Amino acid sequence: MASFMIRNQVLVCFSTISWDYLWQRHQEFMSRFARADNRVLFVEPIGIRMPSWQDRHRIVARLKNRSRARGQSLRGVMENVWALDPLVNPFQQIGFAHRRNVSALTTQLQNALAQVGGAEPLAWLYAPTPLARATAARLHPRLVIYDCVDAYSENPKGVFSFYAESERALVREADMVLTTSPRLLAQHRPANSHTYYVPPGVDFEKFADGAWAEPPALQKILTPRLVFFGGIDERVDLELLTQAAQAHPAWQFVFLGIVRTDVAALQRLPNAHFLGHIAHDKLPAYLHHADVLLLPYVRTIFSQYIQPAKIYECLATGKPIAALGLPVFQEYREVMYLASNADDFANVMQRALNEKNDAARNAANIAARRAQA
Repeated sequence: MASFMIRNQVLVCFSTISWDYLWQRHQEFMSRFARADNRVLFVEPIGIRMPSWQDRHRIVARLKNRSRARGQSLRGVMENVWALDPLVNPFQQIGFAHRRNVSALTTQLQNALAQVGGAEPLAWLYAPTPLARATAARLHPRLVIYDCVDAYSENPKGVFSFYAESERALVREADMVLTTSPRLLAQHRPANSHTYYVPPGVDFEKFADGAWAEPPALQKILTPRLVFFGGIDERVDLELLTQAAQAHPAWQFVFLGIVRTDVAALQRLPNAHFLGHIAHDKLPAYLHHADVLLLPYVRTIFSQYIQPAKIYECLATGKPIAALGLPVFQEYREVMYLASNADDFANVMQRALNEKNDAARNAANIAARRAQA
């Protein structure tokens, strides 16, 4: 990350997640840029697929947030960072809707930039959609950077039909392409020689600091505690965790994060505890009072390209880590307990619980420091 540090600039970030959503690479990088005396306009999601019935709660929440803000779509979220919740037509695949969206979004961004005091920005795109590309071009950016964090075309939830071609065009057009995993690097470098693998960032000192008081919510939960944090959705092998919790009733499985899938089978178990979303600045306290941190992912085409931002946060804590499912985990095989398959995961968790290996923990800290800016 340090190699790409930018100072005293204005950045317009076209994000695929809202600022207040789970803390990921998007917020981590932009907050670091803000601390380096840059001003950041963080443009919240403009959509990568058609809305579905399952999106209704998210859409209602965004409308409520806008109502509470009395129609003001621009808000300061931290020093030097402003988040913009734009108004766009979700039916982006229709020609006239796209043209109107580009015009409307450009106006909203120009007005926002006037408020934050910026011109000739750097465009930082997480969303490789035609709307993001066209709007970014209208801002006459000094530099266009595509930060690719997922193989979006393989997203099991689907994307707009034009998405794959739009992403290919952005990769060709961008001044620089960053990728979050080696597989994404291999996919995009043939089309753009200025493509680089940049692992997720981490606030190392915050996550490595062990002097955190035990949160009250954890005090009620016995040990050993096996903790998963982050988005609880179809990428996580919840069936595997349900089987493990049933087979090991003394192990306490703790889940920290927003639930976006069916967890009824797990919730029925007395040793499964769902504590909800934990603010990122409070998360280290929960992790330091865990016995093992869990990274169990389902093997799919989509998941084979991802590298969760939480990897380095886990490593920074020095806690044992039990992991499954992602090729990128092989990079950390000396400092994680890796299961070769689902049947092996219970054994891996047991080995992690039994760990007394200080050398491995020190190595984990070193690995985490790689991502420190």
